[in-house]
Amino acid sequence: MVKKGIKIVTVLSMLFVLVFSSKFSETSAAADPLLEVSSVRSLGDTVTVPVILRHTSYLRHFQFTITLPSDSKGVSLKSFETGDLFDGEIFRPKVQINGNKLTLDFISQSGAAERLRDYNANEMVEIGYITYDLTEEFTPGQSVPLEVKNVVAKEKDDEDLTIKILNGVIEHRMTVGDVIGNDGVTTTDAMWVLQHIGKNDISDREQWLAADVDADGLLTQDDAQKILDYATGKINTFLAIAAQELTNGVLQSEYSAKIEARHGRAPYEFDKSGRLPSGLELNEETGEITGVPRKAGEYTFTIEVIDAVGNEAERTYTLNIIDSNIISVEKIAPINVKLGETPVLPSKVRVTYSDKTTGMEKVTWEPVDTSTLGTVTARGKVGDSGFTVNATVQVVTKNYIHNINVGYFEMLNVHTIVVETTSDVYAMTVNDIQAHYEGNNQYSLASSTFEEGTAVTIKLFDKYGNVLETKVQTLTINE
Repeated sequence: MVKKGIKIVTVLSMLFVLVFSSKFSETSAAADPLLEVSSVRSLGDTVTVPVILRHTSYLRHFQFTITLPSDSKGVSLKSFETGDLFDGEIFRPKVQINGNKLTLDFISQSGAAERLRDYNANEMVEIGYITYDLTEEFTPGQSVPLEVKNVVAKEKDDEDLTIKILNGVIEHRMTVGDVIGNDGVTTTDAMWVLQHIGKNDISDREQWLAADVDADGLLTQDDAQKILDYATGKINTFLAIAAQELTNGVLQSEYSAKIEARHGRAPYEFDKSGRLPSGLELNEETGEITGVPRKAGEYTFTIEVIDAVGNEAERTYTLNIIDSNIISVEKIAPINVKLGETPVLPSKVRVTYSDKTTGMEKVTWEPVDTSTLGTVTARGKVGDSGFTVNATVQVVTKNYIHNINVGYFEMLNVHTIVVETTSDVYAMTVNDIQAHYEGNNQYSLASSTFEEGTAVTIKLFDKYGNVLETKVQTLTINE
């Protein structure tokens, strides 16, 4: 009996390995040839863009064009340097530069198809590097696409080779991991992050986001370690899944949450391990978890993401499904709070009950730790329903809004909103409508669509387009 039991276990183990090995093999085999023009960021006056060919077994002839939009400002094509495989020894290069149009044509010196895997076991070869000049017209936050056109590729027996295209982009932003701003991640960046942990002295939002490479909203030793690993070649990506606390789901009520990937090449593909609550599904393309939960309980699962070039990341989540007469709570806008101060959280929230009526319920908030810069989650209990609500709290070094003035012109039935800000603010919207910059750090908006006593959402942005602050303001006319 013992031997028989051992045989059964052995067979099951072999089947387990076989199934998962087959799945892995299918995933690997499914990787199609891919021409990638990299997505890069720069704060300098030049930028280098790698051009990479992935998952290609044989290649005899390869021709394509990379162009900038005709209306691009502040970006101009300077030069192209071929990679080792395409510098003339294995493939004969022909490079043509015509304005901002780069045409590349490579043909094997032997006249026969070359087996690329003989030169790189990682199924990735660097075709070359494009250098662009950047001028002052290429302003912070701007981006320009790099589009691949006119692809001709031949493999063995001169057969056509179908290659997927991943177009590139150049952004005037700080490179992720490069917190010093040298347009390259180095060990010095890792040391800089390590030295600033706990000091709460990073006021630049772009720099903060570049340092938070693991996308958990905090600056920790993990960030410094990942930057060091990247700089020393131990890892080749900062791909991460953004940390968040999933709100409770309610039995037999619609549920929705979105998992977000950061620092990789879109499009992303999501998957899960572990068990989602019965009735919920993960959208593999968008990362959305939706459905109607059918069983109460606490569920722990891991979400995995793979980006367009095969990099992978994962994060584990816990989701509680409860039985409650409240089925949903109105979402609370992110809240800014100055370092060490207490955030102003709503004492009541609007809820929807199981009979579809709405009402206001009291919220009891847990204490919020604001002793460290970054993003924290405020947790509150809604009445005695068992329902919980989360609010995103951004701990910052300063208040970006100095004053808000609301006026009303009765003759025109127009409300005006004038906001005085710090010099860090470069743009403002009210309910996603762009406000006008009046000078002297003042922004204004006039509209007949606003009504007295209603709430509007004001968003402030830095020069890179990062959100500095989100504030919900009730339209009360200043006397």
